Amino acid sequence: MKKTSKIVVFLLVLVLTVSSLWAAGKKETAANYPTKPVTIIVASKAGGGTDTMARLFAKYAKKYFPQPFVVVDKPGAGGQLGFEALAKAKPDGYTIGTLFTPHVTAHISSGRAKYTLNSFRLLVNVVTDPGVLVVKSDSPFKTINDIIAAEKKNPGSLTGATTGPGGDDFFALTKFNAAAGIHIKEVPAKGSAGEKTEVLGGHVDMAFMNVSQVESNVKAGELRMLAVMTDKRLPYLPNVPTFKELGINIVSDSSRGFAAPAGIPDAIYNKLLDTFKKTLNDPDFRKAAKGVLLLNIMWPKEYRAYLEGLLKTTNEIYAKSPW
Repeated sequence: MKKTSKIVVFLLVLVLTVSSLWAAGKKETAANYPTKPVTIIVASKAGGGTDTMARLFAKYAKKYFPQPFVVVDKPGAGGQLGFEALAKAKPDGYTIGTLFTPHVTAHISSGRAKYTLNSFRLLVNVVTDPGVLVVKSDSPFKTINDIIAAEKKNPGSLTGATTGPGGDDFFALTKFNAAAGIHIKEVPAKGSAGEKTEVLGGHVDMAFMNVSQVESNVKAGELRMLAVMTDKRLPYLPNVPTFKELGINIVSDSSRGFAAPAGIPDAIYNKLLDTFKKTLNDPDFRKAAKGVLLLNIMWPKEYRAYLEGLLKTTNEIYAKSPW
């Protein structure tokens, strides 16, 4: 055999050997996964609702996963920094993260995001915190129709607190104005605590918030819920009507869930998904979550449909917006 032919044969054998070893190593990695802790990127501050959700999951997942889940908070830009870090993470199963709405789609709709929904392989939505309109307990407004009538009688006279553009509460106010043909003036506040300060202090006429943020104030007799932004009445708030049943088509909420970077191998993804299923159905987890998390479990297919539907909504709002 000529020298050149021998070299060609040698190189072919070498390539095949390396390819076989690489494939074997890849299979072995999936089979042995996990061999080290898994990082959960939380796209918000420590102590918030998303952080609480992630830490509660990590605590009870120990029963079903051989390595710990380590929560790393990466707040900033309304979740954008954390979402982008997750989208850019190596898809090897050692980094997953949290998503929360409407921010994850609002950043896409605004053109700010360096990711798309296809940057993520969804795992599960865990929490849905419905939107609600509240007024101070001594407010003259007893119903949504009272607000509409007052605003139409004196246009531009009423104010409503939100946390500013990009949040579900801001979108809720925008949709309410459009659906009712009115113009409640938006008053941006610093977070949900700021919103409550505004409405409790009588600085605004109402606040667009989430149920979990105001439940304690309602029970204490400080605030009154006028309507929730859900398809049906909530079983734990049977006396609070929905906007829909009052003839105003508004559905709004803030949901929180988990995702992995796109491109994660199926075998590793399935191990993670199985861990989430076992943990979220664990009786001890459910007991710990009661009163802390408003559970609304959506597995990947349903979660994907929910986010895609929300993206259409935020696209429409940003297309008409001046900001």
